[in-house]
Amino acid sequence: MRRSFALLAAMVVAAMFCIPIIPQAANGQSSENLVIIKTDYQMLGLTELHGGGHLTYELRGQAAGDLRRAVLAAYDGMYAGTTLGTIDSRELRFDAQSGYIGRMENYLESNGIEFFAGYTISFAPLHRLEDISVDATGFTTVTDIATDNYTPIRIFLYFNAGNSNVPYYYFPLMTRAFIDALFHTDVMNTGELHPESYIYQYKHTDYRVSAGSFQDLNLDKGKIQIARTPAGEIVSYTITFHYNEMPITETGSFKPFDILENPQMQFAIVFICAYVMSTMPTRMYANYKFAYPRKFRHKALKITWLHITSKVMIILLLVFYFFPTLFGFISPKIFLGGIVIWALSILFAVLFSVLAKVLYDKKLEDVNKEQFATPERKAVRRPAETVTRAPAGANVVVQQPYPRPAPQPTSEKPSGPPCAVCKKPITDYVDLLKCKCGQLYHEECAEVAKHCTKCGNALVEIVPTGPAMVDVKCPSCGKMNSVEEGLDLLLVKCSSCNVILEKVDDGYNYLIVDNDHATAFQMFVSLLKNGSTGLSISTTFPDKLRKEHDMQKAEVIWLTDTSVADKKTINPHRLEFEMMRMYAAFVKSNPKSAIILDGFEYLVVENGFDKVFKFIKKINDLSSVNNATLIVPIGTSSLEPDQLGTLKKEFDKVIDMVGNGNE
Repeated sequence: MRRSFALLAAMVVAAMFCIPIIPQAANGQSSENLVIIKTDYQMLGLTELHGGGHLTYELRGQAAGDLRRAVLAAYDGMYAGTTLGTIDSRELRFDAQSGYIGRMENYLESNGIEFFAGYTISFAPLHRLEDISVDATGFTTVTDIATDNYTPIRIFLYFNAGNSNVPYYYFPLMTRAFIDALFHTDVMNTGELHPESYIYQYKHTDYRVSAGSFQDLNLDKGKIQIARTPAGEIVSYTITFHYNEMPITETGSFKPFDILENPQMQFAIVFICAYVMSTMPTRMYANYKFAYPRKFRHKALKITWLHITSKVMIILLLVFYFFPTLFGFISPKIFLGGIVIWALSILFAVLFSVLAKVLYDKKLEDVNKEQFATPERKAVRRPAETVTRAPAGANVVVQQPYPRPAPQPTSEKPSGPPCAVCKKPITDYVDLLKCKCGQLYHEECAEVAKHCTKCGNALVEIVPTGPAMVDVKCPSCGKMNSVEEGLDLLLVKCSSCNVILEKVDDGYNYLIVDNDHATAFQMFVSLLKNGSTGLSISTTFPDKLRKEHDMQKAEVIWLTDTSVADKKTINPHRLEFEMMRMYAAFVKSNPKSAIILDGFEYLVVENGFDKVFKFIKKINDLSSVNNATLIVPIGTSSLEPDQLGTLKKEFDKVIDMVGNGNE
């Protein structure tokens, strides 16, 4: 939910900044006396650029009617075989210097037009072999030239262009030559044209795939939009003016390469700084999080506003880079040049790096280590400690009236509490009898004495002492069970529900070192009885596993490379794909889950210890984050001692049923 909100906020901020750069429709102008001039460049090269472009004219309203009458007056009848009183397509251009279009091209080439940091080389119609009416419409289709003032005229010209690697300083964004070529001497002398009464619109679009950059823009009334990309720059310039207000003072500069303004260099610095801004808060948070003990890491919270703000600033940096003229709606002179991009990128990267370190270091100082200590209590293991237990079925020491003497070397006399009759030490627990007054006897000596030597009571009141018993409540069904004091509750089952009496705390990662995996499965069953949703991943056939253990409600997956139609199986070689994806989906979809991974040795054989160890680390972290309980039983013979030691460090609780690793 937080990520969705952060993404939505970032999109809103980006949209607010990007709205001004969306090209707006040209201001509505009357169709009367309107002259529209459009040019475009397509240039390619590293420093010395080559390409071409288009020059188009569109005349509307009275301006179109005036030009038609001027062309008719200047060129009617110049080509043999044409009809007088109309404009024939052959009269528009019948050679390089004759005809209306031919004179326009000659004027543009002879004056060496330079605009938008380039120079024209040659002009030519788009359709060389077709009638000139294809590239100049609105002349030949009008039958009554004298009275038609509204049919638009459109003229299309194509030119080759290029520029050298010499910087262009303060070139005009729009040249007067375009208007002079349209209204050249031949048509102006007819007296039909009135340029001062027309409204002019100039529109230019520039596509440059290069290392060059536009800069030093000087605008007054015109509007320019620049899109900066790693491949080059795209420029759009528009202006509306009257004949006596021609924008010859609106200029700009173009440099083939400038280390600060170069779009590729700017993109590199933005990318590097954005990477730093994105990763530094995450790294500082990781350092802070891993200062917590593993089971408490879910309490390590991010500084949310810091991470969101860094992402928003990255978006702003990208917007500033791609759209340097986005503040043009405030003033056309505001241009986010290379110096601004470099400065903001480095400033943001340093700011968020320092801010992340300072804030998370402060949180590290505030971490109270004592609040994570597990309170000491009887029969409870501390996290990250190894608890050594006796092997299943071995003799277990229990509490007695007197401590049982430790085994002595055969060369020394045995010691123990003295018998009140024979005064010899009582070394055998079974041979021990105690009077109500506390006097101790060998069983044989008590039968001979008949009465207690201390209180005189008849020895018939002497009863054999047994192990001390305690009542233990079953953590699953709640029934009280009488158990020898000191017995390992992992080895004792409830007389009612047949579940181990040891309470298995959920939310921890358990490593069970035991050559018999029965204890691990008893812990797993105990968790199921207490409401956990279970998942068993085992090398044992599912039906056999369910018979051996009461886990009918658990999902069982067979760890094998054999496919069985009616059984869920998983290939041991697909740790990072199938198994990890399945594990993550299970713990995320089940808030209180218990998982037993029985087959560690098999996975090591198939994948190697290092790969399986990395997998264990990942699922341990997944379990901690999602409050899941993971149980991993292993045998001592499957690992080297250093490998076992490394593995133990990754678990919250380690239960060593073997002790030193020997049966």
